[in-house]
Amino acid sequence: MIVITHKQNKVVSVLDYTSKKTINISTSKLVEAFFEVAKANYNRLIVWCHDDLKVAINEEEIIAVFHHKLIMASFEVRNSYCIDKRIGYVESSPFIKVNKNVNYPTWLMSSCIGGIYAEALLQFKHKDFKHQTFDFVLNSIAKSGIKNGLFCYSSPKLLKPNSVVLESIKPSTYELFKFIKWHYRSRWALLTLFNSMIYEKRFLILPYLSSFFTSGSISNPNFKDVEVVSAKRYNPNFDIDVVIPTIGRATFLYDVLQDLASQTLLPKNVIIVEQNPDANSKSELDFLTTKAWPFKIKHSFIHQTGACNARNTALKQVESEWVFLADDDIRFDNLTIEKALNSISVLGVNAATLSCLKEGEKEKNTTIKQWHTFGSGCSIICNEIAKRIAFDIAYEHGFGEDGDFGMQLRNLGDDIAYLPQVHLVHLKAPIGGFRAPFIQPWQNDEVQPKPSPTIMLYNLKHQTDFQIKGYKTLLFFKYFKLQSNKNIVSYFSQMRERWKSSEKWANQLKAKTSI
Repeated sequence: MIVITHKQNKVVSVLDYTSKKTINISTSKLVEAFFEVAKANYNRLIVWCHDDLKVAINEEEIIAVFHHKLIMASFEVRNSYCIDKRIGYVESSPFIKVNKNVNYPTWLMSSCIGGIYAEALLQFKHKDFKHQTFDFVLNSIAKSGIKNGLFCYSSPKLLKPNSVVLESIKPSTYELFKFIKWHYRSRWALLTLFNSMIYEKRFLILPYLSSFFTSGSISNPNFKDVEVVSAKRYNPNFDIDVVIPTIGRATFLYDVLQDLASQTLLPKNVIIVEQNPDANSKSELDFLTTKAWPFKIKHSFIHQTGACNARNTALKQVESEWVFLADDDIRFDNLTIEKALNSISVLGVNAATLSCLKEGEKEKNTTIKQWHTFGSGCSIICNEIAKRIAFDIAYEHGFGEDGDFGMQLRNLGDDIAYLPQVHLVHLKAPIGGFRAPFIQPWQNDEVQPKPSPTIMLYNLKHQTDFQIKGYKTLLFFKYFKLQSNKNIVSYFSQMRERWKSSEKWANQLKAKTSI
């Protein structure tokens, strides 16, 4: 690897860690030197580090962090990232609330220490970043890159434990609005201005106006020619179990089993949890025993409904190294499991969500990338990770359990890849379904909660305060045109009460049943 040390936005030194030789460059300007070093060392890992932290560089862990060529990682040791936290008004993704204790997926980058392979960096154009600060450039590269297949992380292991304290930084609101202009639609800048006034009583008019006089944008990178082969590749002799919760969908489930039986890489166990709330009912799945299957079937018949409980029940029975979380109304070809596990191996990840679209829908994503959510009925995860988490029953009979499960994965230090080339068809069966009729405790309240308390629960657990307030603003505006009260004053008064009700119920769910 090649390490560029810097201070006060200027290059201090450039060192080849392999030969231990200093590399001469033509400029001390940090951004220009960054691209110059990359061009001269196309197949090398380019690391940047604040000069005061160079004694704490964790060389062995750096090699482990950058286990394939489409990884960009950094670690912020100061009080804040250079991108103001108000970016939460704009973006609702899980990439904003960074868990600094683990290797966490995020496009938020720091100039303290980090790295990227030169081959990946050079898919960006140096001319796009003229007159920009190094921190702004790093965040722009990651923000654009993560949408196009670059895997970006906050990685604490880049540094050895040390006592070096860097000077605190105060994020610039001018750079915030410029960043929003570069990477989002212009209306988001206006919304950020509005939210700052409403929630903070801050009038960021000058930073907002200045963004209109800032020219610049970033070209989308194309990583298709960058070979990705993780140094963490798994044993190709995979074994996998399949978990399927089901209720009243015998015909659809039979088709799923037929697809599993035709796989080129057969599952070891198929674990089915059948639900029926009628205590006197009997299983509808006689074909589980009357037909011969090329895998072992573990069948549980329970009278408690709910996908969270059903999946947790099934996950406790998993024996294999990997587990396919499947729905009972999907269809797929015979290469699905083999292709998915091969991709997981190449990427060196522990979890992946597969493309799962309704019949007739076309996949808009064409690139394997870090995923901002998680599909509870179309994902494959490592069983070692699955053993450490569970579906939170606070979300039972509601929404958000899959997103919460994904957040549990991320907060363990794992990542979720999206595999658009591995296709499932979701039939959206009109009968059955895991959300059986269920009376929520707030269903008869005079003031009905808005949003759903389970959605509020997810937000309270996994989003920043700025993200929650940004969501609140959008909800209030979007819902206005969908309801009958067109008196804006009384409407907002009603919505505030409904929001408070949602918060109340979300906190009760969290206190009673959250894991």
